[in-house]
Amino acid sequence: MKKVFLFLFASAALTACVGSQNNEQAVVVEGENTEATAVEAVTSGDVVFVDLEYIMASSKLYAAEGKLLEEKMQAFEQKMITTQEGWAKKEQGLAAEYNKLQNDAAKLQEEYAKGLITTLNAQKKQEELQRKGESIQSRMNAFQTSVQTETTTLQAEEQQLAEEQVVLMNKFQNLSRRAINELNADKRYKMIVNAVSVVDADPTLNISDIVLKRVDELYVADSAE
Repeated sequence: MKKVFLFLFASAALTACVGSQNNEQAVVVEGENTEATAVEAVTSGDVVFVDLEYIMASSKLYAAEGKLLEEKMQAFEQKMITTQEGWAKKEQGLAAEYNKLQNDAAKLQEEYAKGLITTLNAQKKQEELQRKGESIQSRMNAFQTSVQTETTTLQAEEQQLAEEQVVLMNKFQNLSRRAINELNADKRYKMIVNAVSVVDADPTLNISDIVLKRVDELYVADSAE
């Protein structure tokens, strides 16, 4: 889940953080992610790149908030699996009881037709089977109500986690955008692209660590306010 979780941030931040640096130019190149490498300085005017997934995963924002949210999402996923398994087990148990009741009713009818049981005893067993049937039906109704209630609760929890993820993503986009804008305020770079769009590049053109440092500084400053 961690890989998917971080990929959502990197993909969503591509346009907001990197694309905002040069609205008149576009890069449409597909390829593999380029490993983030520390960069001390890049010549003014160069085209550089940033690895947003690396920045997010290494940021203080992720350490303080992202990991916690990821743990909550993993716990929710496990809760969903456990709950669904419990529903299936309960449903199978009720179905087995119902099938046994049907078989017992058929057997009673067969014995009575063959004269192997008296009418009085047949009536008593029929009444007993009816009570069992009513009990099963009552528990089925209660089970369905319980499933509906739990489903509503799970949906609300899922929605809450989705909202928290959106908020966290917006925080990262905001920090990354501000960091990149500040670092390139003097327009020293002609273009800044996302590493996910880079096929091959000189690792010295990777300014991810420079951006990461500024993202962390901005996060600490914002948190102190």
